Amino acid sequence: MNLKFNIRKNTIFFLLLTFAVASCNKDFNTVGYNLIGSNAFETSQVELPVVSHQNRAISDFQADGLNTLQLGTIDIPNIGESSAYIISQLNLPPTTFFGGLTKEQEQGSEDNASWIQENEQVISAYLEIPFFYNSRDRDGDGVYDSLDIDPDNPESDTDGDSISDAVETQDGTNPLSDDSDGDGILDADDTDNSDYIIENKTYSIDSIFGNKNSTFNLKVEELTYYLNTLDPSDNFESNQAFYSSRDLYQEGFVGETLFDESYQLDLEEVRINYIEDDPETEDVDETTLIQNRRSPRIKVPLNTDFFQRKFIDIEGSDSLANTSEFQKYMKGIYIRMENPSEDLYMLLNFNSASIVVTYEYDRYNDNDTPDDTSDFSIDRSRRDFALTPSITINHLNNSYINPAVDEAVGQTSGTNNLYLKGGMGLTSNIELFGNHSDGSAASKLDEIRENSWLINEANLVFYVDSDWVESLNTEDIIADRLYLYKEGDGTPLLDYIDDQTVDNTQHNKSKYIYGGILEYEDGRPYRYKFKITQHVNNLIRKDSTNVPLRLAVSADISNQIAKRAFFNVGGEEISYPTATILNPLGTVLIGSNPEEGFENQRLKLELIYTNFSN
Repeated sequence: MNLKFNIRKNTIFFLLLTFAVASCNKDFNTVGYNLIGSNAFETSQVELPVVSHQNRAISDFQADGLNTLQLGTIDIPNIGESSAYIISQLNLPPTTFFGGLTKEQEQGSEDNASWIQENEQVISAYLEIPFFYNSRDRDGDGVYDSLDIDPDNPESDTDGDSISDAVETQDGTNPLSDDSDGDGILDADDTDNSDYIIENKTYSIDSIFGNKNSTFNLKVEELTYYLNTLDPSDNFESNQAFYSSRDLYQEGFVGETLFDESYQLDLEEVRINYIEDDPETEDVDETTLIQNRRSPRIKVPLNTDFFQRKFIDIEGSDSLANTSEFQKYMKGIYIRMENPSEDLYMLLNFNSASIVVTYEYDRYNDNDTPDDTSDFSIDRSRRDFALTPSITINHLNNSYINPAVDEAVGQTSGTNNLYLKGGMGLTSNIELFGNHSDGSAASKLDEIRENSWLINEANLVFYVDSDWVESLNTEDIIADRLYLYKEGDGTPLLDYIDDQTVDNTQHNKSKYIYGGILEYEDGRPYRYKFKITQHVNNLIRKDSTNVPLRLAVSADISNQIAKRAFFNVGGEEISYPTATILNPLGTVLIGSNPEEGFENQRLKLELIYTNFSN
């Protein structure tokens, strides 16, 4: 649209742009009004029609290639209940033989006395899956923000012992305990805290939802289905895609049970002592000292007999010759949760998961006299090897979806509510300026294009359903970030692309000008607001196509990667953000056609514009 105005108006226009300030307050403010006393232009605000449409739940998505995997059961009240389990292929161990000798060397030789039967025996096998943890420390006082009584004040005293967190960190005492060494003397009066082990860490565990103290049955079982990396339907010329809807466990591809016991999460640092005492240090018992420290994790013992038979007993066989043969032989494992005492859902750092197998074997010891065999000995030694994930698949399932979602799907003229959820999730479509199907959106856009308007700011505002919030036992299941993108090809809006703002002090809060961050009013979830000024200006001034937008929850606003997904298995393919898959939380919003009593929270597009028609 061409705007015609004189030099005076042109000058005032640029002055206005220079002084315009973006408003983030709850109350909508007029930008630029009264800044310059002139009748040459007029700055106004208007609310324009928006039509919301509820989508049915995603029924299938490409579930391989996710480094973060989900496990457990979660119920988002009035939205739905979901569950997830893990399938993992395993990589070939980084060893061609076990012990110090190959299988052929163990057959013995008259010319080499050190070639002996090694009698390898598996003594332990542990599955380890680390949790994610939050290490943000905004005030730099040595206490993670989520554990800090005041994360913005370096002089805060979290344990209340009258010594600041920063000073305790500097002095080597524990800022999270008023009695660091546990001797009964408080730190403020204790002159000797040398028994406190400064290396001990308290972690702030992230991405666990529900009751962390819940007990559940954890099962680790053998997978008997071969996960081929190449697609047989494409003559093995392209990579195979694996989808969440296929339930290999229910199809019966299950072998031996490796672990099946009641389990409860341990969120403490994993500390591993030395196995043996060093006889050279008579005054120190090394078995009481910590050799290794690891971040908190799921750690469970697996069936040692299985790994003895699957690995040690077939040393030298073709099944362990290369990765391809190994993965046809040892196809993988399932990791599942059953019968939790209360809902518990975890996002796990599966990229760092492993199965560590430890075994003992006989070793020929020549006691440093290789030419004198009279003083040799056979010693028992210990080694281990690790199996790491290869192809991983997350099977997600919606065991229940609120019937109100189907009702909302049927509201074609605009929904009362919008239901959003991640995982095998729920999304909504948004049509700006009216309903596309009846032509009202095109008419309204044409009408605006005929005006001499310059859009200074455009905000799309979604209000959280206050009735839904009141029904919750906890607000921890409310999604703290939404993502708005183009419905057709899944590309982000220009406002998203151009927003380079970064906030490293909080999780998922970058691109905060573009928005979509949950806002609170009086301590209660209130609304999400997107600034889409550039997108709307392109529609008005550059005649861009007014395509529908799609709204979804997001676990990481900086992640633009999308997966193939379907509303109906085998139906029309859509672009589904990976960050939506990785956020199991949800929210309920007021739509464009709200029920009685919610009219003032109607979904709306707010415009602040300068009118040059005078």
